[in-house]
Amino acid sequence: MRDIQTIGGFSIREARPGERHALLALVARIDAESDFLLREPGERPFWARDLAAFQALGNSTIFVAEAAGNHSPDLVGYLSAHGGRFLRNRGTVTLAVGVLRAWNGRGVATALFAAAESWARRTGAHRLELTVAESNRRALSLYDRLGFLDEGLMRDVLRVNGAWRGERLMGKAIGAADVPEWPDRTPDPIVDTPPPARIGRLEIRPALPADAAAYLAYDHAVRSETHFLMRSAAESLPDVAAARRFLAEQRIGDRTATLLAVADGSIAGSLSLWTGAYARTAHEAGLGLAVRRDFWALGVGGRLIAAADLWVRARRLHRLSLWVFGHNGRARRFYARHGFEEEAVARRHSLIDGRLADQIAMAKLYGAKP
Repeated sequence: MRDIQTIGGFSIREARPGERHALLALVARIDAESDFLLREPGERPFWARDLAAFQALGNSTIFVAEAAGNHSPDLVGYLSAHGGRFLRNRGTVTLAVGVLRAWNGRGVATALFAAAESWARRTGAHRLELTVAESNRRALSLYDRLGFLDEGLMRDVLRVNGAWRGERLMGKAIGAADVPEWPDRTPDPIVDTPPPARIGRLEIRPALPADAAAYLAYDHAVRSETHFLMRSAAESLPDVAAARRFLAEQRIGDRTATLLAVADGSIAGSLSLWTGAYARTAHEAGLGLAVRRDFWALGVGGRLIAAADLWVRARRLHRLSLWVFGHNGRARRFYARHGFEEEAVARRHSLIDGRLADQIAMAKLYGAKP
């Protein structure tokens, strides 16, 4: 963790695990100075609990800008770089930067980005991405100069001081130029097959810890038969105990849920819902939906989406969002029929079977703007 460079009265280096408290103090100061950031003052970033474990992931780290020339150097800026959690998105790194107001305009953010990009290339990443408030002209100008491309507006992502705020997704390709892309649409694999048989009773209900064994088998099966999900079959839950813990955790509190579509005693599909982790994102729910191939075109997905609508409305949330691969034309049409709009396109985001796939952000808004 050596210094990357020393210019303009500051140096850039990777954060040391032992300075977690100093880094969190810096984050708190920066959050208090700006309302363009993800967190309210006093909220902690997700890596706060264990900085060493975050950096040990191999594709995630934090860079700091340190004022030079003092006996006790002060941290004046930081940049977190968080690589994808799964095999398919491991090469995409999400960036977030903050600089003390007194150090704005002195090249700190530019130097942090240069260090992060150099590091990301060494780790084998192929894409950098970030989000920025659509009204933050200063940041938009900076990211444009650094080579990030505007990939679309995500509506009402944050609620700040009682008002909705949209954010722009921006991305930069830094590798894998020779890797081919998925076509814009993959033909529907069931178009030329006989119509599916009808199913009997279809029940939508919360998953229970007692469903662990059946859910484990379902999770592995659904991930084995499609390349349209982010987590592959190799990353399925490892055993019944892990499945039981996951389903138990999903029932804690009122901000997460896993619902099952049970057809004639078998799990035909599943729906996961979760709300934003911070005060400014608590009005949004994320959605993950999957249906076993044997149950496609039988209305299972539609019933699950209807259940998601009820869940969102019961909590008076404002936004329901999801990500879908660009080559999954069937799912894109399905979500559009159920009121979701395509908002942003993360170009060449995920590596699937040797080809890079776009990810598309889709969202549905509920209720009027404040």
